[in-house]
This record gives sequence, C-alpha cells and structure tokens, in this order.
Amino acid sequence: MEIREAKQAELRPFLAEIFAEQYRQFFSQEMEEKKEIALGAWQEDQLVGGITAKYQYQTLHVSMLAVDNNSRHSGVGSQLLKAMEQKAFSLGMNTITLTTKEYQAADFYLKNGYQKFAQLDDVPMTGMTKYYFVKRRK
Repeated sequence: MEIREAKQAELRPFLAEIFAEQYRQFFSQEMEEKKEIALGAWQEDQLVGGITAKYQYQTLHVSMLAVDNNSRHSGVGSQLLKAMEQKAFSLGMNTITLTTKEYQAADFYLKNGYQKFAQLDDVPMTGMTKYYFVKRRK
C-alpha cells in the first residue's frame, strides 16, 4: 500500500459512496443531500449583511454570518439570524448549529438564545479559541 496526496475531486465521490453505503445499511434508505440557504440584508439597494447555511435531515448548520462595519450594532445580524431560524424551523429543522472564534461573535450568539456546548482552545491556531453553539426548536 502507498499513501499519497490526491485531488479532492477524485476522493470525494469515492468517500461519499462509502458514507452513503454505511447510511443505507443503518437506515435502509438513501442519504438525503445537503441543501443550502442564503439570505441577504439590503438597505437602499446596498448589501449590508448576509447569512449562509447548509441543512440535512433535521439539522441546519450556519456557515457564515457577517454584517459590514457601518451596519454593525444596528440589529442587522440578529434579524438575519432570526430569519434563518424561521426558515430552518419551517423546513422541519429541530437543531441549528454554528461555530465562531473568540475574535468574532460568541456573546452575540448567547444574546440570541444559542447555547455554547463546546470550545476548543488553540484552534484554529495557538492562542485562539473556537466555540460551538446550538439552538433547538422549542
């Protein structure tokens, strides 16, 4: 056997089929594809923020949420997050997850009803902390 670097385009289909087969064996059905949602916030035709997420089964994971510097602390981020939550729960999601780094928005997510369930120190680099959050449908 030889271990060597490979292109992701070559490995992804191979690995995806292994995971799909494991899923079929366990659940006796096909895996559901991940789907994406993207919402933007505009003020006077100017994009000032956005949020993207992927979901599969009953869980949505927020990939990115950002608001431009001039619109921060005006509620745009909270409005985007709440709109994504409403969309997710209307689609049958029970859980929303996300991650953030210490220099980003941990307090923002706590203020918006998210629960911190884990943190990793020195991730993604020494001296930094990555936080993991969850919100469940009530």
